[in-house]
Amino acid sequence: MSGTKHQFQIYLPGLLKVLAENLYSTKKVAIRELLQNAHDSCVRRTVESGEDSDYQPRVYVTADPEQQIIRIIDNGSGLTSEEVTEYLATIGRSYTRDLGERLSILSPEEAERLIGQFGLGFLSAFLIATEVRLITKSMQPDAEAVEWTSSGDIHYETKPGQRDEVGTTVELHVKASASFLVNEQILVETVQQYADFLSIPIYVGDQTWASNMMTPPWQAPSPEEAIRAYLGRTFNISDPLVVIRLSDYEIDLGHDKMTIPMEGFLFVPPRSVASVREYGDLSVFIRRMFICKQQRDLLPAWARFVRGVIDCPYLQPTASREELQQDETFFLVRQALEAQLIAALRMIAQNDQPLWRRIVWGHSDVIIGWAVTETDFFDQVADLVLLRTTRGSLNLPDYLSMTDSTIYYVTRELGSLQEQLLGEGRDMPVIDASWFSVEPFLAKYAAMKGGIKLVQLEGDSQKLLRPVDEEPYSALTGFYRANDIRVSMVEFKPDEVPALIFYPKDAEFYIETKNALDSGTFPAPLAGLIGDYMKRKNVNDDLRGTLYLNAGCPLIQQLKADGLAEPTRQAVLKLLYQMARLFSGRTMSPSDARSAFSQAVDAMKGLIG
Repeated sequence: MSGTKHQFQIYLPGLLKVLAENLYSTKKVAIRELLQNAHDSCVRRTVESGEDSDYQPRVYVTADPEQQIIRIIDNGSGLTSEEVTEYLATIGRSYTRDLGERLSILSPEEAERLIGQFGLGFLSAFLIATEVRLITKSMQPDAEAVEWTSSGDIHYETKPGQRDEVGTTVELHVKASASFLVNEQILVETVQQYADFLSIPIYVGDQTWASNMMTPPWQAPSPEEAIRAYLGRTFNISDPLVVIRLSDYEIDLGHDKMTIPMEGFLFVPPRSVASVREYGDLSVFIRRMFICKQQRDLLPAWARFVRGVIDCPYLQPTASREELQQDETFFLVRQALEAQLIAALRMIAQNDQPLWRRIVWGHSDVIIGWAVTETDFFDQVADLVLLRTTRGSLNLPDYLSMTDSTIYYVTRELGSLQEQLLGEGRDMPVIDASWFSVEPFLAKYAAMKGGIKLVQLEGDSQKLLRPVDEEPYSALTGFYRANDIRVSMVEFKPDEVPALIFYPKDAEFYIETKNALDSGTFPAPLAGLIGDYMKRKNVNDDLRGTLYLNAGCPLIQQLKADGLAEPTRQAVLKLLYQMARLFSGRTMSPSDARSAFSQAVDAMKGLIG
């Protein structure tokens, strides 16, 4: 049994509601779409009329605040009565698309000048207008002007119009909700946002100069100067480290090759701060019409220190023309961008080392993060990245020249001062690896270079302590052990430091967890699981840490001397212990710190009698 075919019916008010609520993010798109239509109409007249060079395309935008009317006027090709019916009254039908398909074979360069594709743009006028009136006169010989009027419902009206010159006027009776657009400055800003690079001049109000630049900065007579002026105006950046011009790029598809046409530029800002100000974004134009800014998927993930502007006709916009379709071509464009970026950076690294250093140094945190995951990129930057150390910012080759091929580092931004002190005491700079990517970066570097030893000083700093015979210091160690304090005699640098306390690895975590268990912070089921875990780890009082007395310190030598009054020695030893606790910065709650200060003060009182 065969079925019966039926024809779809389009309910225009419902479609307009969908467009308003779901397709477009701002009412300004109505102006954008109508500017685009006016531009394409002018291109059509240039292509189809065969007129000589006397034709000068123009677009005008005017605002009438009293009447709440916006008019967009062009001297393009205009429409015949039949074309008005065929294209304005048929949803999804676009003369520009039809013309582009014909020109794509006969004249590809002319086809690429056309912008429209979907046949939906004119409908956006009803997002801001209660009524749209169009008066048009075709360039066809003996054509009469036509007036088309609609209020956005299922009806429209056509009748003879009044217009002497070829072209089109679109008159928008603006809704109250879009009244902010009936303002010349807003219209100028909208033109500059969406149509700045369109080659046809757009005049707003009574201005005698075009509001749009018309020429992209990379096509200006002095591109470098124009690009830097554009960066200052658009990105508020006057001193980029480098600007990389984009050009057509040939992609090898294996079985064939494909040339990706593109214009624009990439640039590296002076600096970035990871997690606060990363970049890796592009402003995207298609056929000189603005699509979106801060597009973060076209550049490779590792390029978070790069920004740019691209115009590529192969990119496909979504129906709203506010984003890009991530289709196969999108990823080919990304491949072409990455290849040009890598080639430019490699050339800088090889031929301009001072500039390459400025790039890497200005974006070290971001570059370190991505270099860990991108091996090819890592190879380019590994020796140049600057790391924070106890002797200032150093790259790894300079650092390793001071440490006999050993990397000493700490992973805590706070609480690692005594480890850094010990490293410097042994004339070894210590790297601050508290930023999450630095430790894996160091590990990858050591594995790549070979023969490099990694030493994390937290939990491993005892390697910088040299044990000594405790017997001459029995009066000191005996005092501490009598007070249930673990103690050991060692020698370390610098000599000015009399004592340090070190705790077992993860001691702080265990102590905080035990305190939380004791205070009932965890729910009962979770508390049971955590308690079992602590028992399996055999957590005990050893977490209090070990006091290391520095036999190389003159004060310790003085304290061990015979003849020193015992009350004085004990007061100083108490004070030393509390100083070491406070300096360690570990495992101390506010009440612990208060107790340490209190006992230190008591010891001082004992010294002064």
